[in-house]
Amino acid sequence: MRRHIGHVLTTAGAVAGASLLTVGLAAPGAASAATSPARSQAPVIYTTSQAGFVTGGGRWFRYIGATVVVPPVPAKAGNAGYAELVLGGAGVTPASLGVKAGGGPASIGWNAVGGLFGMGGGAMAGISPNPGDVLALSIYYNRAGHDSFTATDYTQGVSHTVTVPSAAGVVYTAAEAAGVVSNATVSAPAASIRLWSFTGGHVTTYSGTRGTLTGPWTTTMVVDTTTGTAAGHLVTSPGPLWNSGQNFGVWLRPTA
Repeated sequence: MRRHIGHVLTTAGAVAGASLLTVGLAAPGAASAATSPARSQAPVIYTTSQAGFVTGGGRWFRYIGATVVVPPVPAKAGNAGYAELVLGGAGVTPASLGVKAGGGPASIGWNAVGGLFGMGGGAMAGISPNPGDVLALSIYYNRAGHDSFTATDYTQGVSHTVTVPSAAGVVYTAAEAAGVVSNATVSAPAASIRLWSFTGGHVTTYSGTRGTLTGPWTTTMVVDTTTGTAAGHLVTSPGPLWNSGQNFGVWLRPTA
């Protein structure tokens, strides 16, 4: 397992049914091998499945929310995975909420005790988004032992919330918004393809401090490479954060 520096986020490490992955921060300066010059920053979390941003910096988080547009499944992206929001932390069982590319019945998954579309979670009832639907997702921890997962399809005018017990004694010290793919099912395009568009990203701490993905806390980029290290070829990565840190895209990248 890679060396852990600073805060660590435990998240769903791959697509449906896979086990959890604990990802650590790479050493400062390691980003240049896997990110374009426009987005080069350090440190970076390297994975073999996820691309997005993580907040941390010693804060305790109780809420994360963002809006995504459900995409069709691009031809080059295999099953294209899913977009997810996560509340997690070092050694913490994560709470996760996400939607699969292509939408459809049972395409919105939640889990208070692990990764999406696996054991311990479920699918949102009564919501079946279509490609192009605008979908708001959020996770709220009430600090009294319960996680609430809410999905609202603005296009269809439907919403659903699931509230379940959180993992015992949980303290969420990180929050993530990311796209997740299975590297085994994707093939590199000739030019970058946007898989997901995140907008309106907001995070709240236990004390009630509110902000976007850029703070007032530490923000770290998450990128997906073939090896989960800076030496691997880039598979998916986020574009730059914009609109005061609320918005970003997740892109399938060419190999060169």
